[in-house]
Amino acid sequence: MSSGVVALPLAEPESASPKAGIVDDAFIARCREFGLTETTLRELRRAQFSDEILADVTARALLALAALSRGDTVRAERLLATGKPVRTIEEKRLWLAASLYLACWQPPQKNDEIAQLTQALGAASTVETIESPDLAKLAMGCAALAFAEGLLRVADVGAARNQLELVANDDQLPRGLAVVARTLLASIEIGVGRSDLALGHLQVALHASAGLGPEDRLLRLLLIGLLFAENRRLARAMLDDVVAGRYGAISTDQGTVARLYRLLVQIAYHCPLKLESTVEIRQDLRWLLGRHASAAWCLLIVSLVGGALVAADENCEGYDILVQSAAELRCRHMDGVADLLDRQLATLRGQLGPDGFEPVLREAQRRRRLRATKD
Repeated sequence: MSSGVVALPLAEPESASPKAGIVDDAFIARCREFGLTETTLRELRRAQFSDEILADVTARALLALAALSRGDTVRAERLLATGKPVRTIEEKRLWLAASLYLACWQPPQKNDEIAQLTQALGAASTVETIESPDLAKLAMGCAALAFAEGLLRVADVGAARNQLELVANDDQLPRGLAVVARTLLASIEIGVGRSDLALGHLQVALHASAGLGPEDRLLRLLLIGLLFAENRRLARAMLDDVVAGRYGAISTDQGTVARLYRLLVQIAYHCPLKLESTVEIRQDLRWLLGRHASAAWCLLIVSLVGGALVAADENCEGYDILVQSAAELRCRHMDGVADLLDRQLATLRGQLGPDGFEPVLREAQRRRRLRATKD
């Protein structure tokens, strides 16, 4: 999710424990059963590893994905640079998936390498031979999610959606990977103007996340955020329940859930926004976009925030976020995402009409100058 690189990008304070357990076959079996969920990724990051485990290609690929779920490119690069050669198609898929996400994280963006790895994943996805049956489903799911990322970056939105649907609709794949696929599918659907389908994907993902770990907190907030654009009253009522602690306490200090929660509270309860609130929203949005290298994740967050602001009659703020985010993501070579944000901008312009758009543009420019004095 989340994301992690192939798990939802949840974040909580964590500290390595000197008593962390040794990764064993039973733990790898859990990865095969549930996928790389937030819980398994967190355990992978904290655990200690024997030389025997580190010599295994599958274990190192999973460890690299866990490291990248927190943006630890140094550790991921070290894990992917050494060890035994890849022997089976399943190992190859996991290795390529981790390598592609590593390339997406590293600045400056290595576009040629990303393109080559995307092409290699596409070729690996067409191989029907199963050489390691116990790893087949996990490897296929991780490869499809990574392949979708590469396709979305080069603006092949339809092919990216197809890859995500393969994971989301396959009941035999690890459930955690299907949750991630549904979440990322929501980003594409809202990007192409099908918010109804996006909400449906998130509802299914939230239901399927039961028992996986903390994924449900992030999914619930994402669902509320997207719902603001469709039914503000219902979204506000659902957020009221979250604020009241119905689904457990949420820290407002740090982490992905905390940042998204604070952002939604600002939009729900503090509109029309004061300058200080717009500054806080931009800071939290900037953090969330830097939190994850996934193009689909960036599309989901920007679309959610922009749509919620417009629904709260903060048209100029929603417009400005879409404009600036599209430009920034294009500079990060996420052209497919930037194109979908441009599509949302065109829809907003059409809704406002010529007479309504000019005042929004002038107000957005005025606020931009004011915010510059605060930065």
